Amino acid sequence: MSSTQDSHSAVSRQAWHQGAAATAVVAGVFSAVLSALMVADSLRSRAEDMRKADRLAELKAALRDRPTDEGLKAQIRELDVRLRRSFFHGSQRINAGRWLLLAGVAVCLISLKSAAALRKKLPMPRAAVPDPNALSRRARLSRWAVAAVAALLALIGAGLALTASSILSEREPAAQDVALPSDEEFARNVARFRGPGGGGVSAYANVPTAWDGKTGEGILWKAEVPLGAPSSPIAWGDRIFLTGSSKERLEVYCFEAASGKLLWTHVATGIPGSPAERPKVMEGVGWAPSTPATDGARVYAIFATGDVLALDFSGKRLWARNLGTPENSYGHASSLATWRNLLIVQYDQATADDKKSKLIALDTATGRTAWETKRDTPQTWATPIVVKTPTGDQIICCGDPFVCGYDPATGKELWRAECLGGEIAPSPVYANAVAYVANAGSYAAAIRTDGTGDVTKTHVLWKAEDGLPDIASPLTNGELFWTLTAGGLLTCYDARTGKRVWEKDFEKNCEASPSLAGDKVLVTTLEGVTHFVAAARELKELGKAELGEKCRTCPVFLDGRIIIRGEKHIFCIGLRK
Repeated sequence: MSSTQDSHSAVSRQAWHQGAAATAVVAGVFSAVLSALMVADSLRSRAEDMRKADRLAELKAALRDRPTDEGLKAQIRELDVRLRRSFFHGSQRINAGRWLLLAGVAVCLISLKSAAALRKKLPMPRAAVPDPNALSRRARLSRWAVAAVAALLALIGAGLALTASSILSEREPAAQDVALPSDEEFARNVARFRGPGGGGVSAYANVPTAWDGKTGEGILWKAEVPLGAPSSPIAWGDRIFLTGSSKERLEVYCFEAASGKLLWTHVATGIPGSPAERPKVMEGVGWAPSTPATDGARVYAIFATGDVLALDFSGKRLWARNLGTPENSYGHASSLATWRNLLIVQYDQATADDKKSKLIALDTATGRTAWETKRDTPQTWATPIVVKTPTGDQIICCGDPFVCGYDPATGKELWRAECLGGEIAPSPVYANAVAYVANAGSYAAAIRTDGTGDVTKTHVLWKAEDGLPDIASPLTNGELFWTLTAGGLLTCYDARTGKRVWEKDFEKNCEASPSLAGDKVLVTTLEGVTHFVAAARELKELGKAELGEKCRTCPVFLDGRIIIRGEKHIFCIGLRK
């Protein structure tokens, strides 16, 4: 019996010896690989941080020469955040690596010691009695030893994978890490189609009212735009952004606001998923009808191909993707909007039965889809607005037949009102907790935005049928509401009751949406003539000014200046100081 027990002990000892030796080898390899990764990460982090620190110093030096350069300030903010996040992430990786390395070395040493102890020979047994179950017991013990080693190896492997993933991962800051501008900064700049809130209302009342593009009177500068498009410019600080297209090229431009100098051109090529063949678009519209958007740190553009991209203020591409070629009879033309760290895209297409229309939110730092909401509408060309309501922030979108409000954080539909129809191009506007919409072939309507579900019977304040627009978006100051037809008929309504107050027919084609600056409504005809009308209950024409070339775009209002894009040029209008 003693001989049999000795035999069992030897079998068990051998199995555990093999397991301990294997664990020591794996733990040693793990520790060596982890050490190499930590050293490589440390060297790369130092080099990258030094490069960013040098760049930050250069930007700060440039800011001393240009203290009012908002674009430069935005770059400094973003780079500073990247440096701080890189430091904290690096510290976390080093601490995690140290603990994993300590654990790996400890496991390796303990396993080596155990393997050495188990290797010592037992006394030779005397006249061992053959045990018919010895082989099965040995096999069972070996399986248990192997299982134990495998479990340990799995834990070590998971640690190594997590560590390597952390060390080798891209260390760009998440979208919420970017220091976003304040609401006041957004209000001072023109970060999207029709400016703050998408309402076409200027933050400044001191806008010029007299200029002549042919003679140069009132023109501070005039610059040629390489490629034409009906998209409007946007502005942030001393930067003006706009897009252009041809059959061969899709481009984003950046001009200096003070001088009109073209600072850079970015060609939108090499975008994954971009269609090899351009989709058909309406003649004269091209593939860049959508106005870009900015959050003060990046500029975003979308084209009729479904390509959307993000650039920094120096023109460097940060990310690009294709949303799928839109099925749109005239070409996708909805412009972009932003909300916090999200880029909002109204991507309506095909027919309602096809169920292809959707509202999309993309992470502004990465371009990844944050959320996506299906929409019960066919193709439209309207642009969403993002507004602050008494019940919270909302995205408001026009569709056929519903106007809808959405939660910008989740994409959840909050309310809908059935009051529109036809081919919808005009965008909504908002004032005093009320959304205003209008479209030819249906109605103009006012909708309270504090409802939930279908609010058609409970929250539609009024409807009207006169002077309905087919291209231009409406305008409101909360007291009055204006619509502009493609034929040049401007209609003024009482915003509270929907009663028509007056109308003025300019008898000229108009595609640009009307705007409000102080106490003046600006209406620009297709020929490039801007008419000034008093924003009052009594119709009063205040004058006009000529650009000298055709115009289909909305103006950008700055302090004492107006930026207008014509058919071939971009103009800065104002008084010389």
